[in-house]
This record gives sequence, C-alpha cells and structure tokens, in this order.
Amino acid sequence: MRPGLLFIVNSLGIGGAEKQVVTLLNHLDPTHFRLHLAYLKPDELLLPQLQREKLDEVLSCDVRRPVDRAAVGRLRSVVAARQIDAIVCTNSYSMLYGHLARGSNPNVRLVTVFHTTKLQTCKEKAQMLLYRQLFKRCDLLVYVCENQRRHWREQGLRPIADQVVYNGIDTCGFTEGRSSTEQLAFRRGLGFQAGDFVIGLCSGLRPEKAHGDLLAAIAKLRARGVAAKGLLIGDGPERPAIERTITRLDLQEHVRITGVREDVRAFVSACDVMTLVSRTETFSLAALESMSLGKPLVMSDIGGASEQVIRGRTGYLFPPGDIEMLAKHLEALTSPALRARLGEAAARRVRDLFTVQGMAARFTDCMDRLLEGRAPTTASGVGRRNDLTAPRRV
Repeated sequence: MRPGLLFIVNSLGIGGAEKQVVTLLNHLDPTHFRLHLAYLKPDELLLPQLQREKLDEVLSCDVRRPVDRAAVGRLRSVVAARQIDAIVCTNSYSMLYGHLARGSNPNVRLVTVFHTTKLQTCKEKAQMLLYRQLFKRCDLLVYVCENQRRHWREQGLRPIADQVVYNGIDTCGFTEGRSSTEQLAFRRGLGFQAGDFVIGLCSGLRPEKAHGDLLAAIAKLRARGVAAKGLLIGDGPERPAIERTITRLDLQEHVRITGVREDVRAFVSACDVMTLVSRTETFSLAALESMSLGKPLVMSDIGGASEQVIRGRTGYLFPPGDIEMLAKHLEALTSPALRARLGEAAARRVRDLFTVQGMAARFTDCMDRLLEGRAPTTASGVGRRNDLTAPRRV
C-alpha cells in the first residue's frame, strides 16, 4: 500500500505557510502517497486552489478552543481508519494536534514544517517553552531555509532529525506573458505614468511588514528629485495607520493601496522594483514570485533573505529599519539597465533553485527516507552556505 500522509494545517486562510501546504499538496504524486488534509479552524479562502481530486480526504476539524477534544478524536479516527504512516504538521499549533492525534502509536511518524524564525510577542515566547518539548519529539523537523535552521540550532532546538526544504513556486505561472503595451496600459490605469519610478511591496498590511519604512524611503527619494511612486499590494489591519502615514508624508498623490488581490501578477509587473521591508520574515513566497517576474528585489536582511537575494546580482539587502540604506539601494535602481540586468538574474535564480517541482521532489525524498528508516539526505536543494552564489538546477 502507498504510504499515507495526513497533513494538518491551522487553517486554509491566506498566509505564506498555508499557501505552501496547498501548493505542495497540488504537486505531490498521488500515485506515490495517499494524501489527506485536515485544517483546524474553519477559514477556507484557499480551499478553491486545492486540487481535491488528488487527495483521499479533506477534513475540517472546526476547532473552537485551544485544545478541542472532539477535533482530536476526529484526527485519531482518521489516523486509525486510513492507516496513516506519517502526520505532517505546519508550524507549532498544528504540531500540538499532530502529537495528540498520534497518541502512543509507535508506527506513525510525526513531521513538522516550521515557518517561523523570530518570535514577536511575549505570548509566542511563553508558548515556545511548551512547543520546544514537542519539537524535540518530532521524528523530522523541516525548515524552509538554512538561515532559519542555523538560528534555531543556535537557540538549542534539537529534534530527532532536521532538514531544509526550500519553499518553491510555480514559475510557469509567474512569467510575464503580456506585451509592453498591455503592461503600460495597466500601469496607467493605476495612475502611474511611463516616467514614474514605481516601487512595489506585496504583503498583508500588518505591523511586522513595516510599510512605514518604505513610505519614509519614498519620501526621501522624492525630496532628492526622484519621481518615486509606491504601490502597496494587499490589505490588512494596519491600513488606517498606513493611510495616516501617507497623509503625514504628503504622499497621497504618489502611493496606491490595491486592497486584497487574488492574482497579484499584473500589479507586480506594473512596478519597476519590488521590496520587502519586514522586521520579521523567514522565506518569502512573495519575494520568489516578484523575482520570477523579473523584478530586482530590495529586501531587509532577515531570515532567508540572503539565500534568495545575491547582493548586487539579483537585488540588494539592507539592515531592517535602515531607511537611508533602503533609499540608497532604491535610488541605484532608477537605472533601467541595472534593473534589467538584476531582474533577469533574479528570474533565473528562482527557476534554477526555487521551483515547486524541486520543493515537491525534495519533500518526497525526505518522506521516503524517513518511512524507510533511512536518514534524509543533507542536501537542501541550494547547497551549503558557501555555495549559495553558484546556483545549480533541482
């Protein structure tokens, strides 16, 4: 019988970790694994993107409290009835349910895919005291970049085994297919002209994404005579505060907020350069999508940013919160020739290293080795740290 995998995710709401689960399930081979998915909370925005015909089962656990006994019971029933060989959890909360669903069954392996690097709140730090004990009991802990694995190893997190499986994207879906005339028409529809220097940021409007840093950099550029414009792709709880900052910096005529967009490709293509100025990030899918569309990236040097962006070759990195350095890098990219060269290299790097096909193949290899009792291979898809500037195909 094919091995049975039960994926547990907090929800199917919009988020990088949730999107990665859906993307991975859509690209795993259902003739190789029996695939099951359980989502704890009834948020289903990503459900239409799931290729349900590839899965044996999709289960909503309808969790209403931190530890919902009824949900645990349903998960245990699935593990027993479907003869599940491994439970694959996404992040710490679903890992708790994975441990409870496995119970004392020695034949079920427990895997956790961890997307977090920096703990932001006192609550998260307190919860980590519990989760550390659960991480140590996982049969395999999967990180999404080498920098993240290095960070948590330095913090003393030592599971039974750990590996890196880089996030990947569907590069075919993030290739510019429109003519320059169509792109310019869309850009003008947003209120931008051909001569504007349009700087984009694609993320939820949340505090940790630090949109105010980009707005401050745009204000600096405009004060220096650069025709800088901003396109904030997304929405979220910080929108009122961001709009107040736009007004305070007198940028009302120069910054647009798109709101939630299911398909962001045309908006990213309308920009000359893309940024991510977050104060915390692990391995951004938005960054990979922007790079795949041929956009040079200016990114805060946190998490796996240095594994995505090669300084001066595919974009630039700056210390988080350093607005002057952010503005300096953006000003350098007012050169169309430099943008074209870095954008081409960025797209090539994603196609060489960070495809969804590579992610699925690497994950499959890790699971096969785990279930066969062999140690997963040490290669992560990019190579050791000192090999990061020399991409190889996956």
